[in-house]
Amino acid sequence: MEKLQTQKIEKDLQFLYSNKNWLSLDDFQKNIDLSFLDHSFYKNDLKKLDKNMSEILCDDTWMGHCAKYQLKSGGKRFRAILALLSSKLFGLEKKVSFNIAMCCEFIHNASLIHDDLQDRDILRRGLPTIWNRFGDHTAINLGDFFISASFEILANADVDSSLKCKAIRELSNTIKQTVKGQSVEILSRSDFNLKMHDYESTSKAKTGGLICLPIKLALILSGINFEDNYFSPLYETGIAYQIQDDLSDFLGLKDRGLPGRDLKEGKMNILIMHFIENATNGEKFILQRFLKKRYDSISEDEISFWLEKIKKNGALDMSFRHLNEVSQKAIDISNKTDEGLSKIVSFVISSIITRLTKNIKKYR
Repeated sequence: MEKLQTQKIEKDLQFLYSNKNWLSLDDFQKNIDLSFLDHSFYKNDLKKLDKNMSEILCDDTWMGHCAKYQLKSGGKRFRAILALLSSKLFGLEKKVSFNIAMCCEFIHNASLIHDDLQDRDILRRGLPTIWNRFGDHTAINLGDFFISASFEILANADVDSSLKCKAIRELSNTIKQTVKGQSVEILSRSDFNLKMHDYESTSKAKTGGLICLPIKLALILSGINFEDNYFSPLYETGIAYQIQDDLSDFLGLKDRGLPGRDLKEGKMNILIMHFIENATNGEKFILQRFLKKRYDSISEDEISFWLEKIKKNGALDMSFRHLNEVSQKAIDISNKTDEGLSKIVSFVISSIITRLTKNIKKYR
């Protein structure tokens, strides 16, 4: 079964290797300047972080065992790297940067656990999701367990109390913003009245907020004041991340089983948004009826039909172009702010695009 799935993905990706929008995106990523980044500076730190996170959460209780399963499932520790990089750029001491890194990783894992439960995803990073392995109740409790740990680790940071209170307030605001974005995404499923502006606003709130968090916390705990519009390019990276995630799902590049799980969940992802721009009224009507079907009543043949239909409509091509445009916009805006933010945004955008292009190339 896995071999057949790989062969299908390889076949579906063949057309991309001469696609100008995908090639343009790949070239754009290669030309992002990351000469400032010393990859070796965080490798040992990440090992230490993993050890620290396990010591904090993985005790000999049911929640401790489940937390160990979640943390051992992998992940690139992208938000932890952002915390370490930002702290280094803004002159924050290493010990405090570890508090920020662990806080952001805990919140990120909490969001994954709760998202998987709400979306009924059965796989995450190639392994059974928490709700699928241990049940719905455990998924709710474990997500809350990680959230509480994020507040605890931030409260333990060895900094001035006033700065710590400000950081905790920012953490709380980010969680509320993320929850609101997730709620909008769920409520707007199969809603063809949704506009591209709504899609991008939700991506900024849900995804962009968690990308901004490590940088905001590093600035706050460094005692540096900032205006909220300072982070506008990082919120743009939230859109880029979401488009990349939508494309990965469509192409079957995510470790969550077969392609098109977003279709099965009725999500209004970037490909659906672009599809309905050029679809006939009849196509829109039939697709909307399909997206409203019960999750467990949808066959893989139906999903394959719509994947092909969306690709032929040009929505896949437009989505690659959209990702390229948003990525360029984020970098352009950051170049007009300051050098530190420009470096961070370049790293984020490069990581997002590489996540997609690297997975595409491995099937070549």
